[in-house]
Amino acid sequence: MNLFFAVLNKILKPRPKLTGSEWADQYRFVAPGTSPEPGKWRTIRVPYMREPLDMATSHSVEKVVIMAASQVAKSELLMNVMGYYMDQEPSSIMMVQPTVDTAEAFSKERIDPTIQATPVLKEKMSVASTDEKGRSRKSGSTIRMKSFTGGYLAMVGSNSPSGLASRPIRVLLCDEIDRFGSTQEGDPLKLAVQRTQNFTNRKIVFVSTPTTEVRGDGPTIFAEFMKSDQREYKVKCPHCGERFSMSWENVHWDRNADGSLIEDSIRMECPHCKNKVRGNGKPDPYLLESGEWVPKEPDSRIKGYHLTSLCSPWVELRDLVEEWVEANRKKDKEGLQEFINLKLGEPWHEDEADLNFWEKLCNRREYYPQDGLPSLIRMLTCGVDVQQDRLECTVLGWGADFESWGICHRVFFGDTKQNEVWSQLDCLLMENFHIQDGRDLKIACTFVDSGDGSMTDTVYQYTKGREKGRVFAIKGASTIGKPLVGSPSQNNRYRAHLFVLGVDSGKRLLMNRLRVNDIGPAYVHYPLARDCGFTEEYFKQLTAEVFERKFEKGRMTERWKKLRERNEALDCAVYATAAIELMRPAFMQLCQSETQITSAQPLARKRRVFSKGVV
Repeated sequence: MNLFFAVLNKILKPRPKLTGSEWADQYRFVAPGTSPEPGKWRTIRVPYMREPLDMATSHSVEKVVIMAASQVAKSELLMNVMGYYMDQEPSSIMMVQPTVDTAEAFSKERIDPTIQATPVLKEKMSVASTDEKGRSRKSGSTIRMKSFTGGYLAMVGSNSPSGLASRPIRVLLCDEIDRFGSTQEGDPLKLAVQRTQNFTNRKIVFVSTPTTEVRGDGPTIFAEFMKSDQREYKVKCPHCGERFSMSWENVHWDRNADGSLIEDSIRMECPHCKNKVRGNGKPDPYLLESGEWVPKEPDSRIKGYHLTSLCSPWVELRDLVEEWVEANRKKDKEGLQEFINLKLGEPWHEDEADLNFWEKLCNRREYYPQDGLPSLIRMLTCGVDVQQDRLECTVLGWGADFESWGICHRVFFGDTKQNEVWSQLDCLLMENFHIQDGRDLKIACTFVDSGDGSMTDTVYQYTKGREKGRVFAIKGASTIGKPLVGSPSQNNRYRAHLFVLGVDSGKRLLMNRLRVNDIGPAYVHYPLARDCGFTEEYFKQLTAEVFERKFEKGRMTERWKKLRERNEALDCAVYATAAIELMRPAFMQLCQSETQITSAQPLARKRRVFSKGVV
């Protein structure tokens, strides 16, 4: 009798409630031939998929949007969500693919093998799929309609309005929506969502690799993602403990003297402490496991996830960098777009004018007078970007109405923790620049970047002893709208003056001036002489970023986005531009009085007219 009740209790005992990831770890099998790692599913292999999978199977969440790169297991996530609802909560399920043909291919190549490899799903099927493979498309029970105990799975193409509108659906799974086309009956995505209206416990999951932000002939995953809480996967730095996104801007590499890529130098750095957190191979599993999803817009009820291939356990960093470098070298716009879409999981948002702007600047270089620099120049400033293996410096000349002339761009190679490279900078700052009308000018003000955390103390030590010559440490702040030059602080142990620059304001000002085409006020001249440093590479770096505006959730957002990996020339030009803003009162007096200055010393006596708090 006890045995009878034990068996009865086992039969009647309700199954424990599982999350999506728990179900997948317990029951799901990856079919051979559909993945490089067939066998038992392990969420720990792709830890960034745990939360999206759990949210896609949670009763508290109605809609999940995943904007993803390739090779991050996004198709496997759909398989797991499908399997969960077939087994745990049998329902009417519809999976929408771009076309009827792709829906049938996905059914045969991914879904059928998954069902056959996963015992709990195979048991649920009303008719074994292997028994129906010979049936015609019209009978459709294997290819486009799969019945299981308690529900069914319908496979539909977005180009088939009748398929989208033919039945009520509780669970809607849409794959690769950026390849959906519009139909005679309207947006296929909206048609599919309307099929779920009768269910209070409906589930909607959108998954796609992005293409562009806006399409005239169909929906985009980017538009859906922007309606969500926009979650980023942030891992923990093993050195400083701070969290950061595994984004492309944190990937760095070095080059040889001939410009070729140094493979061993490829790395990902923590943006907080600048330490290396990943080498040129696949990511450390412990780094991936340390990640957590952080929303940008927590007020949204839609869960949105952005996945980049930088998170993929199958992708080596060297492959990504080599692809990026090669596409840039060839000026391959299509290759760049594919990289942005497929590897970074971001929509393409580049204008042709932005990509070619560097060529326009390079082509308008001119010959300066042979007997000296142009006589309209009244003052010189310098911007210095500090790297661990070099200093990069740009000297600009300034005339009335902020017409400017590129004087030189120099790179001093060497360990910047040693004195030798800084001595080379001293030589530049003490140099006399001869003007055509007989004057000799020295650099009136120099801004040296101290933003690299590993070099901050070195910069402070260098600038502190040279502040009488107006050599100051600066630090960039990316806050939109922040003034270009603020008042200095001395909150450091060296008591060195530190100016915080609004680099957004500086970049906007510089870019506006670079786009002035008529010689005169605000026009920027560049010399054609080879030894000045204004090469094609310089102009590529100078135009390596574009300003991007996006309308997100009822408000406009703005940011600077990189087009190319190196932007030191842009930073130097911004620092030199900020330096003339600091010198503006004395500079304006010079332009008004046409005073001829033969050295920097007379300027030292005019320091009382500065308005930025210089002591």
